[in-house]
Amino acid sequence: MAGIFAVGSEELVVSPLLMRMATSFDTTVGVMALSVSVYGAATALGALLFAPLGDRVSRRLSLAIGMAVFILGTVLCAFATGTGVFFAGRALAGLAAGAFVPTAYAFVGDQIPYEHRAKAMGILVSSWSLALVLGVPIGSFVGQWAGWRWTFGLLSLLGVLVLSVMPRMGGGRRPGTGDHTVPEESPEPSVGWARSATRAFLAPRVPAYVLATFLVMLGWYGLYTFLGTALEYRYGSKNSLTGVMILLYGLGFASSFVTGRFADQWGKERVLTFSLAGLVPALVGVPLLIHWTAPLAVCLFGWGILQSLVVTLLSTLLSESSQRHRGTILAFYSLATNVAVAAGAAALAPLFTAHGFLAVGCACAGITAVAAGLSGWTSNAATSSPEPVAVSRAKGGSEGEDT
Repeated sequence: MAGIFAVGSEELVVSPLLMRMATSFDTTVGVMALSVSVYGAATALGALLFAPLGDRVSRRLSLAIGMAVFILGTVLCAFATGTGVFFAGRALAGLAAGAFVPTAYAFVGDQIPYEHRAKAMGILVSSWSLALVLGVPIGSFVGQWAGWRWTFGLLSLLGVLVLSVMPRMGGGRRPGTGDHTVPEESPEPSVGWARSATRAFLAPRVPAYVLATFLVMLGWYGLYTFLGTALEYRYGSKNSLTGVMILLYGLGFASSFVTGRFADQWGKERVLTFSLAGLVPALVGVPLLIHWTAPLAVCLFGWGILQSLVVTLLSTLLSESSQRHRGTILAFYSLATNVAVAAGAAALAPLFTAHGFLAVGCACAGITAVAAGLSGWTSNAATSSPEPVAVSRAKGGSEGEDT
């Protein structure tokens, strides 16, 4: 959780520091903003290339290497003497984040029984909202009063703290052997990376849930990108209500710390489908209610709750699709997320410019409705098929097959 908080804070904290960094390097804000794209692209690449290595070695070792590289990249940013070194540091930190986050999700899959896993995954997911609610304001404050380099210095110290406690962490088992309900799968024969990745992606339900992840994150970031601008149009650039409204969304997202356990009790597939369906009116409601403060506050808080549930459950369901390929599958999940985040703003910016915030909300709601339909279809298909392998194994069923 602390590692994901550090990674999330590093990703998000650049925005309020852009002006100071541009002045320090004697360049423009536009140039420094490219560091956000560099980080995002490196994160997607790191997830695809390095997270699958955890399926072949100890995940704890993979997590430690990822955090060590993250520290190195963050230190490079803190001591950068020019934009080239700074961008190189951002690329290293992004690669490390891409490796660390899906491996952390896979580690939870190894250690926590499936019937309780959404609760544990919800705790990890809440780290992203804590990065937004706590990490970014603290980083911005430190950057304002001590200099932006200190912000990166403190993030690197947090990384050192995380790395120092990893040797004391439990879970030294090989990937796929820590599930309390599912017996160990037979080792996979040594095959090439491309063939192993293909097998992981084609595991049952994986393509559907990865596509649903891409769609729901496209809808989320497409609206969230322009939320601040719409709120400033409504309240004015100096009104604190803009920050309060975004904070309410972050607090709603942080509810995954407790809502995951309810999904464990009520059924993960069912809760996922209902949460996706609930996101559709929420995405339309935000722009429709932009002129009414109290209803908008309720809608933003509800949007955060539903979004956090969706993220938690998609990662949880994908973590159970295959023990053997768990890290690789969650790397595809991370890749779909980062590509959608990068594409959301670019794809919907022309719509926002031409037709406004409501048109963006309707488009994002339509995209999310497709994800809800896909989730419902996948859930029904799973219900009509024989009982999940995880359950059958616990009852003495056959071993050695992916779910």
